[in-house]
Amino acid sequence: MEQPNILWVDFLANGSRLLDPEKMKELIKHAVRCEITHLVVDAKIPYGFTTYPSEFAYHVSELKDEQYHEWKGRDFLQEMIHYAKGSGMKVIANVDVFAEGNGIDKEGMVYAKPEWQVVHYDQALSNMPTAAENHNDPTVFVNPIHPEVEAYELNIVQEIVSKYEIDGVVLDRCRYPNIYGDFSSLSRSKFEAYIGQEVINWPQDIMTVEDKKPVFGRLFPKWAEFRAKNIKNFVQKAKNVVKTRNSDLIFTIYVGSWYPLYYNEGVNWGSETYHPTLDWTSDTHNTSGYAEEFDFIMTGCYYPEVTIEEALANERPATWYSVEGAIEMSQEAINGQIPVIASLYLKDYADNVEQFKKAVQLCKEKSNGVMLFDTVYLEDYQWWDELEKSISK
Repeated sequence: MEQPNILWVDFLANGSRLLDPEKMKELIKHAVRCEITHLVVDAKIPYGFTTYPSEFAYHVSELKDEQYHEWKGRDFLQEMIHYAKGSGMKVIANVDVFAEGNGIDKEGMVYAKPEWQVVHYDQALSNMPTAAENHNDPTVFVNPIHPEVEAYELNIVQEIVSKYEIDGVVLDRCRYPNIYGDFSSLSRSKFEAYIGQEVINWPQDIMTVEDKKPVFGRLFPKWAEFRAKNIKNFVQKAKNVVKTRNSDLIFTIYVGSWYPLYYNEGVNWGSETYHPTLDWTSDTHNTSGYAEEFDFIMTGCYYPEVTIEEALANERPATWYSVEGAIEMSQEAINGQIPVIASLYLKDYADNVEQFKKAVQLCKEKSNGVMLFDTVYLEDYQWWDELEKSISK
């Protein structure tokens, strides 16, 4: 694989500007000039709406936010494919998997299908509804192991690869919302079957919450393994859908690089050959690793500090709180099994274009490429020229 330069086009951030086809053409032109090799285009956004007309999901023009109503009757995914055609860039359709609603506007599939919604820890104890990813994020998640959820998400992947001339699929939010979900009776019974015993004190044997922080119980390591296996199981099914359609299609994923804290997301994005020894991992945690299912992995090295030296100087809690350290952490967990594409959140460098260029160059030197999130910041900060300089170095 050539060393990819990947540019993400998030619909919620760019949709209003890209209503104008001239802006789409301009974006493609800029990307080609900056030697972008792959364009990630949102097909399904974090609230579960699709950017194309779907047989299964709501269309983005049905969002309550009026700025997206002008997309009625239009197909963002197809339009982006059309304008990218002949550019030499590969187009990868992004699917936000288990995020299916907006908790502020109370919209999305979770409100049509409330039984799909994640049951959070405090609901298991007191029936208090808290479905969002975190207090600042309106995204509402569904339970990955609900059979109807699984079938629905696979149908959407199937629909995209069947109807569109794309070069691949990337999964995002293919995870649990956080450590507090899912604690439904379905998850309980599946977990008890997984460990072959009844959980007497549910959910305290898994964890308790003290001072608003989780405290791991005796069953937490097996619980972390179980959740990660659930996600791996879905990933294998999604891969089968993609590769059965066309074995040449790229199958990839975006994850955060902070592996030591990824119990929160319920995912083991490392290789099966990687044996972590963290206080929350079981002896067999490696069996839940899913890296080998993908052609490459994009890990979010989302830190303003570029080098380990900067992280130490700023007294960050660990060296992986830097782009360089995050790349090292990613490579350790992937263990040489697939290429690692270091990914940058451009807002981290809002007032520091030199730091941005340094971060791009470091990703290209230390990992197998670079992914830039998101196009909107290149526009807002007028950084296309700066990107061109840093990529072509």
